[in-house]
Amino acid sequence: MRVLSRVALVIVLSLVSLPLAATHLQSECPLTLVGNNPASSAFDLSPHGVFRSGNLLYALRGQTLTTYTASDVGELQVVREDFIGTLGARDTEGGVAFHNGHLFVSGDAGLEIYDLRNVGTNGASPVLVSRTPGLHYRRLAASGSLLAGLYPGTDLPCSPNGTLYCHNTIDILSISNLSAPNRIGQISSMHTFGVLGFNDIAFNRGFLYAATDGGLYGYSLVNPNAPLNISSDNRLRGKFLVSNGAGLLGIGNDEQIHLYNVNLAGAPSRFSMLVIPFGVGIDRANPIAFHPQGWFDEANGRIITMINEIDPHTLKPARTLAFDVFDYSVPMWEGSFERGYEDITYLNTDEVIYNPVGVGTSVFTVGEVSGMQVWAGCGAPSGKIEWSGVQGLSCGGTELRGWVTGSQRISNVEVFLNGTSLGTATIGGPARTDVSSKFPVHTWRISVNLDNTARGEHVLRAVATDALGVRRQFAQQRIYFNGPGQNCVTRRRSAR
Repeated sequence: MRVLSRVALVIVLSLVSLPLAATHLQSECPLTLVGNNPASSAFDLSPHGVFRSGNLLYALRGQTLTTYTASDVGELQVVREDFIGTLGARDTEGGVAFHNGHLFVSGDAGLEIYDLRNVGTNGASPVLVSRTPGLHYRRLAASGSLLAGLYPGTDLPCSPNGTLYCHNTIDILSISNLSAPNRIGQISSMHTFGVLGFNDIAFNRGFLYAATDGGLYGYSLVNPNAPLNISSDNRLRGKFLVSNGAGLLGIGNDEQIHLYNVNLAGAPSRFSMLVIPFGVGIDRANPIAFHPQGWFDEANGRIITMINEIDPHTLKPARTLAFDVFDYSVPMWEGSFERGYEDITYLNTDEVIYNPVGVGTSVFTVGEVSGMQVWAGCGAPSGKIEWSGVQGLSCGGTELRGWVTGSQRISNVEVFLNGTSLGTATIGGPARTDVSSKFPVHTWRISVNLDNTARGEHVLRAVATDALGVRRQFAQQRIYFNGPGQNCVTRRRSAR
């Protein structure tokens, strides 16, 4: 078994263009929240999704489409924000996909298509191309001139058994004419051996794959009017899929994720199985499970997953507990917690976050409460601003401090209030043994005078530069100042 795992690992490393000889035996991808764009509308007003197009990032959340660019220090920069008043879908779990500059949204209002090709570049708003009533899906996937839509078996009021009484279908639609998408094919779980019910769909190398109650199934859509089943693997009951679209495919459920290499003929071959380590959630009374969304970071040879706590009353996610990042460049040896090939980042927020998308060393997510977030890590500097609030500032000048670490020596920390530099911090002092890290952790400190800061909310940012010249914002904190005269506390001299 170990020999087979090593062979599979070599195959994956070659796929993602990584060196075959790992230079370390420990994963290096802790994630730190470094950016947050607060929500401008309620999460439950629409479906949600995050999509990358060139140097632009689109985030749909709460009937608002926000277009971003990311600065070289990891800061989110809003290009524009559009409230889509014409968006009819109100199904929070509705299907969303992005393809060829167009946004596809499905919900209770049907299938809606928006043209985003001029959003962000020419300052134009999203343009509604068409709305087709009756096409209500919670999973969408697009490839070429085809769009696949599915209402998953996990959301049906019955337990799919592949019979007339409880089954579901994958609709194949032609989107060659975006003004009039039409259904040209269908794949039914009824009387299809082993399928029972379809739960998720994704395209990979032009083939359509489905996570089903009976395992992973693949279909050729060369003739979309008559989809052809070309592969099946019945080892795992699947609830969700993760796909990079070009050779890497994962099928997962609450406890496991199986990873596959898809060849040019569309045949998937399994090379790894991922599980949640035993120690995660040991302090929780509720069950935990893999989040049903993930991201393949091919450039760095990682798969980014998340772990949710489940509400036992609704069986829906109650909150996201952690990021669980698996690193292919590290031998998958067992026997430790955390395991050497993964990095677990625990979260303290009481919300579910969705739609992880990797861009460089950053991961972008959508939070139910917090809005759009950017997390930095995977070799980039990380750290914290240890801020106790305005009441911690001494009038006439005070000291801000925090900690910083990275895979390379940190040579500089610069602190900003909004976009204005407050100066360069001093790095040093005793090692921070209270912070868990495989790299040395150092304290940074800087003297500032914020007595006259204007009333209102401001953003404090910390940016690190390492010995290789990599510059990255590693922490940010929003602070509300009461205004001049109320931004600090005059300390009394202690009695001798």
